[in-house]
Amino acid sequence: MKEGVRMILFRKAVLIIHGFTGNLYDNEYLMNYLELDPRLDVYARTLPGHRADRFSSAKVEDWLNFVDNQIKELINNGYKTIYVIGHSMGGILTTYVAGKYKQIKKIVLINAAFDYINLKQNKQDLKERDLEKYSHLWEKALRTSPLMFYEFTKLVKKGQGYLKKVTCPVLILRSTRDEIIPYEVGDKIYQNIGTVEGKKWITDVKGAWHTIISSDRKEVTSGYIRDFLKGGYRWKRNIKKEI
Repeated sequence: MKEGVRMILFRKAVLIIHGFTGNLYDNEYLMNYLELDPRLDVYARTLPGHRADRFSSAKVEDWLNFVDNQIKELINNGYKTIYVIGHSMGGILTTYVAGKYKQIKKIVLINAAFDYINLKQNKQDLKERDLEKYSHLWEKALRTSPLMFYEFTKLVKKGQGYLKKVTCPVLILRSTRDEIIPYEVGDKIYQNIGTVEGKKWITDVKGAWHTIISSDRKEVTSGYIRDFLKGGYRWKRNIKKEI
């Protein structure tokens, strides 16, 4: 056995998948944080259709095939243990591959977009004039083609079927002030995912918006994710309903 192959058998791969109209910057802090662990190799790539100047020219099949090929590449490179972390739409894509590959041992779903209209929070923010977090949404909306948004809605509909096929341990994170994903979506994910009780956890991130990892809650959230991936006594001791 070659030295490189022998070494990789003891390492674990982490694949981070960003959300719809998102990019690698949304999860940059988490990527850098996890890379500090010498046993973790962190990977992330930009999804099809997510150019910096305009979001277009991508279909559901493009996204599914893209993440599927990423997992296959990691497996072909010798990884026996793979963790997948998905934010927003990336959460749906995470459940898709988690239901297919036994090498995926744990997943983290961050504000997974199994629904995408949070009118309750929108009304509260409007009432309180807390509109700062919406500026980036309006900017992205102007750069997103209607056809690509339609493809996103198709993926959301497919997502329920992916949830049922997941059996590995899962950590579900949801923001208490998410401007996009309704708070109740976290409960629906917990109830419908195929993972058995005792291997699935749901935790609220207090005061966070949709993009948790690029917010002021990024440090505590990244640490909590690391504890989940490491597992063992430290994770069991630190499990929380809210962070």
